[in-house]
Amino acid sequence: MCAGSSINHSQAARIVTWTIFGVNLALLLYSITDYRVSIDSGYHISLARWYAEHGSAWWDHINFGPGGRPNLQGPALHVAIAILGKILGGTADDFILANALLAVAQWIAAILTAWYFVRRMGGDIAAMFAVALLAGSATASGSFYVGIPSGWVFITIPWAIHFFLANQLMAATILTSLVCYTHLGGFLTVPVGIAIAAIIERRWRGLVIVGAATTILTSPYWIHFLRNLAWYRGQHGHEALHLDPLIDVLAIAGAVWFFRRPRVHHFLIAWAAAPIAWLIQDPNRFAAQSTLAGSVIGGFFLADMMARMAAPRIRFALAAFMVALATIFPLGIPNLLAEVAWDAGLHFPRPLDWDEARALAEVLERNHLGASKLSVYETSFGPSIAVFTPVVLYRGHWVEVQPRHDPADDLSAATWIYVVPLAPDDPVLKQMDEMRLIDVHGGTTDSAVVELTHPDDPAKLAPLASKILAENARWLAANAINNKMPPPARLVKQLSSSALEAHRLTMDEQRFHAGRMEVACLVYAYSLEDTRPEDAHRFRNIARGFGSLASFLSDDDPVGYASDARHAEMQRNMTALGDALEANPLGPTAVLDAMKRLSYDYFGE
Repeated sequence: MCAGSSINHSQAARIVTWTIFGVNLALLLYSITDYRVSIDSGYHISLARWYAEHGSAWWDHINFGPGGRPNLQGPALHVAIAILGKILGGTADDFILANALLAVAQWIAAILTAWYFVRRMGGDIAAMFAVALLAGSATASGSFYVGIPSGWVFITIPWAIHFFLANQLMAATILTSLVCYTHLGGFLTVPVGIAIAAIIERRWRGLVIVGAATTILTSPYWIHFLRNLAWYRGQHGHEALHLDPLIDVLAIAGAVWFFRRPRVHHFLIAWAAAPIAWLIQDPNRFAAQSTLAGSVIGGFFLADMMARMAAPRIRFALAAFMVALATIFPLGIPNLLAEVAWDAGLHFPRPLDWDEARALAEVLERNHLGASKLSVYETSFGPSIAVFTPVVLYRGHWVEVQPRHDPADDLSAATWIYVVPLAPDDPVLKQMDEMRLIDVHGGTTDSAVVELTHPDDPAKLAPLASKILAENARWLAANAINNKMPPPARLVKQLSSSALEAHRLTMDEQRFHAGRMEVACLVYAYSLEDTRPEDAHRFRNIARGFGSLASFLSDDDPVGYASDARHAEMQRNMTALGDALEANPLGPTAVLDAMKRLSYDYFGE
């Protein structure tokens, strides 16, 4: 129990708590047939479908083709999606629905976890504050309702510690083992929390029992991981950092206030400290999902401050103000606004568009390109296509696991079918098609499926590619705007169908300029394969960089990734690239250095 607080029962607080829970749950369920997901969801569902169709997935045959890679991703959520998806019917849409249902279940579990432990130790008012904080922030709440595996890791932490401290060692062992099978990070999270609790309480015997039993139960996974350790690079994809200022401030204040007495608050200390490894392993995920513990500590802190106020009216005013603040303006994007806007049809941001993936899969099948080796302009989007049709992806998602030397780099550029960030009727694609350099198989308003046909003379292509690169580099230098989330007040004003459509048209325009640069480099790289293979490899990598840049300048998933300073540096580098191309044709060191600097300053690689 928190210092200065008492276990209190408040019917009004319970009504507020369950109203917040019920309204948010109803809004989530309303969107279940067009549910919000993260860019990770394509990867998880494509593997889940593989499990459903093949029974096991020790090897990932989808990502990092042509040979694939060992599947070191925790299988628990994939298996759950596979089972539920098969029960629902076994189609691609059934697996997507299964993922959505399990995502809602994860959000429910997160909210009820916060409510249970806060109410158990601090009473109804503390529970009301904690639920309002967690449910009120779009970032905090969204990090759980998108249903990614790490969410279950953060939810399991307090339960495993609770069962351990209650001497229910079998339950603690089962939960710890299950969460290790859910995410690789589980090995460095829940066991750490139990170890901290054991050290504070001197529960050495229980720690040995749970540790030994968990080691045995998870041995198939960790042995598989250690046998394939050479594939694990620990490298992360690009991801925007999203903070929850209200939760973070209250959690820090509460931690300073309460943790002066560790023996009294041993449970909270173990819970809060358990995911500390994520600060190094994945700080973005730590910032988003440690809000579960943060909202609990913040709820305790607010209830404790409220209990110290003598005047009932002041206590009531504080409670009303904090609940309203957490719900309406939690110093960030309000979750209620995000959910209402989504249900009203204003789907922004949409990190992953299933309709886009389905349409591209249909293009592949219509042109008899099923089971193709596929190179997608944004590698994290590629697995979403694999949900609908079998493909083998160049690179792919979850870049922590990849070959030291990628055999895909040894294949000809013509081996792959390309999804490029251009509409099929784009003038550069038409020009390349008329020159019989590519075949355009179709696509959507945002992406085209293309195939390289034959390599042309590099001397003939160099002026054309240089012209395309220079023109589009100068356009982006002069006109590109940063792809970031607008402030909440402006976001409210822009939440209309017409404003959203205008915004996406603007994003598409700069997307296409970067996409043309990708195609120019790709076609030029193919022409160099026979005579200058090393330069061909460099230009293929540069093409991939421009494809990623197109995504980061237009897609909804990387909204907020680039700071204004980084975006401005990108524009300066685009100017430098245009100048280098004007002074020299493609190929000289100055041009390649300008392209390398552009990639390094924007992506850090």
